[in-house]
Amino acid sequence: KAQGLGPPAQRHGMGMGPAAEHGCSGWGAGRFGGRAAVAFCLFLCLVSVADGRRQPESKELACELWRPVWRRYHEAYTHALQTANSEAGPEQRAAVRSELAQALSQRTANISDVLSCNVGVIAGYYLLARMASPAAVESLGAFGASEGEANLAYRLLQMALIFIFTLRNGNRIPDGPGMAWAITEQAIIPAIMQLKKGHDWLQRERLRRSVPISPSFRDRSLHIAVVSICAYPPDHPLALPKVTPPNRDAYTRRHGYELRLHLEPPVLGAHGLGVQHAKLATVLAYMQSSDFDWIAWFDCDSIFMNLERTLDSIIYQYAQQRGPSKGEVEEEEEVGIAPAPICGAPAGPPDVSGEWLDSWVPPDMQDEAAVQIRQSPDGTLQAAARQFGEAAGRVDEDASLELDFEGGALKGRVIVEEDDAHGNYAVRLAWENGAVWDRRKESQQARQSRRRPCREPCLEPGLGCTAELDPDVDLLITEEGWGLSSANWMIRRSAWSLKFLHDALTAAHVEMKLFGDQDAIILHIMNQQALGAAAGAAPGSLELTEDPLDRHVAIVPQFELNSYDALNALTMECDMFVEGDLLITFPQCKDAEGCNDVFNLAADYGKAQDKPTASEGPHLGAWWLRREGPVRWPGYRGGPSAPSPSMPSSAAIRVFGPRPLVRDIFMREQMMQRGG
Repeated sequence: KAQGLGPPAQRHGMGMGPAAEHGCSGWGAGRFGGRAAVAFCLFLCLVSVADGRRQPESKELACELWRPVWRRYHEAYTHALQTANSEAGPEQRAAVRSELAQALSQRTANISDVLSCNVGVIAGYYLLARMASPAAVESLGAFGASEGEANLAYRLLQMALIFIFTLRNGNRIPDGPGMAWAITEQAIIPAIMQLKKGHDWLQRERLRRSVPISPSFRDRSLHIAVVSICAYPPDHPLALPKVTPPNRDAYTRRHGYELRLHLEPPVLGAHGLGVQHAKLATVLAYMQSSDFDWIAWFDCDSIFMNLERTLDSIIYQYAQQRGPSKGEVEEEEEVGIAPAPICGAPAGPPDVSGEWLDSWVPPDMQDEAAVQIRQSPDGTLQAAARQFGEAAGRVDEDASLELDFEGGALKGRVIVEEDDAHGNYAVRLAWENGAVWDRRKESQQARQSRRRPCREPCLEPGLGCTAELDPDVDLLITEEGWGLSSANWMIRRSAWSLKFLHDALTAAHVEMKLFGDQDAIILHIMNQQALGAAAGAAPGSLELTEDPLDRHVAIVPQFELNSYDALNALTMECDMFVEGDLLITFPQCKDAEGCNDVFNLAADYGKAQDKPTASEGPHLGAWWLRREGPVRWPGYRGGPSAPSPSMPSSAAIRVFGPRPLVRDIFMREQMMQRGG
């Protein structure tokens, strides 16, 4: 236990199931490979078994088919499933997709009735996602989703997941109804986690093109309240009711925010509700008071770590006038227009994105054999050309380059333009096999865009700051590994917000009592929106790729409002706390023996005077400076429970990492539990 990391977040079983028992083999593995192949093969088996059976009865389907509304829904689903597995053309598929989306919209308009056929509803969302983005969904996100081109499917799968939770079966779909409806959770949960990566890529691209806001930005005209509930019984063993209140108080006093921290029931606006389900009611009560412009909700297990970071900066960064759409981002990239760098930001790896001419291709064929390279901010590359197909790789800050071709990896060097204003624009790629790729001559528009001066981050409204708040953005919320999270979020006072909070509260505590607050939030900001897009999208239209989230909602990167401790970040495949982040959250940490040490350590960090602070630079905690790296806080090492003064304690490792060490310890503990 001394070296253990404590209890991680609960996770579902990720095994792929007994696909081999159903005779699955062959082309599936060749098409997708690895875990994706097994999952897709299992899905095909379910479909083939379902197609080959007699018409299932209500009991087998766990659905009240004796009622006309559910019988009609089952008919629409069966028609769509048969069409999806046929050689039907795109127009016919779109028509059938629309029919199923409309049927599902009608059945979920009254969510109290969903329990009459919830496995069928889950299957409907999955099938719609599959029809919207077949390659992405069938491959569990391995193909067709790396750049956010499967956003509609991503949201539809999240809708399927919240109804999986209503089964109260350990996040699993029962075998009998699952077989009857040709659906398994193993085709849904892993796909969500992988599709999120493509969605994140698109979010980062949009963020790069937004007006940069300094973490110390403050708009004194905004009246902001911080609301939390830490109502534990007096004898409760967890340390949170002792460490969270002074942490909240120190943060809000520093910035002049109002603190509304409830330490005992009854909680304002939540009479008759359990404390764990009171957040929507409590925020609604403060919203109705009209005392605040913005209300920020934070769970009790979230501890502020960077007390210099303002909530104003997050509001202005993510509720500013919307950046370019996916199509506009692609158009800018196609002509080589990149956003000007941010003043003070690391140069990063050389920019090799764009079109390249291969010296090994005859001159008269170079244009049609031009190499297209797309580059992510972290240096990850995707290259494509007629002569080699596709290749993935990366470019590093030292100008080294590597691409993994079908015949093996190839290394090279990047040669940058000497008179480039920012010193990292690549003009030639020299490969170790002697090949040379020269950048295709760029447009005048692209050249001018590269010579723009760097952008100064906004420190306050005015003073040359061009950021303006979007009047339509009312809710700022994060996503973690499985989708949207209700742990920490911010909401603006508006007519939309009042209706949204009321409707979500009614959904969770009147219409569907198996819902948590998070499920109700997801329902009301994406269900009818996603189904409407699925019903109305023409074949190949942008509606199938754009995010159908309610226009009043903006997604905030997880690290801005909801960084996880290193262990939960590992098991949930999401952002871990990095020095400079606003706060840290400990999901599912409920055991005093395993959790109090990490709560106390995080609180000590929050109030420490010897940690990295804004005095080291004006923009500590800015998204453009964020990097995982060695912990600089002296308190990371030593302490009563550390093996030695020069080593971190188990609590320090769980809070700060590093990620590889957390992974090694976690895997070792898993093997010990299995008797390995």
